[in-house]
Amino acid sequence: MAFKRSTEETFTALVTVNVPNGKGAFDKNTFVGKFKRPTHDERKALAELTTDDLARDRLVGWDLIDADTREKVPFSPEELDAILSIEPTPLAICEAFWSAVNGTKAKN
Repeated sequence: MAFKRSTEETFTALVTVNVPNGKGAFDKNTFVGKFKRPTHDERKALAELTTDDLARDRLVGWDLIDADTREKVPFSPEELDAILSIEPTPLAICEAFWSAVNGTKAKN
């Protein structure tokens, strides 16, 4: 048996955001988030952050395609602000982050 003791500074995880629509249903939106890996000592402090603050602190990139234009959306503070303003995106980002960190499968 072996244990890999070195890790990369970042990891990726699928973020699924179910946004309520005008038809009484949900639009399923997905993107691959690139997250900054926490250390063991950082975990407690991260658990105290709001969803917005955790998303801003840990999400450092993405593979995100605009559903309307089919174009890649570059990661930037302005684009991050734009997607965080769409509820429930902040919570979905945090769920993807914590699921990946804890080694559990994210709920869809």
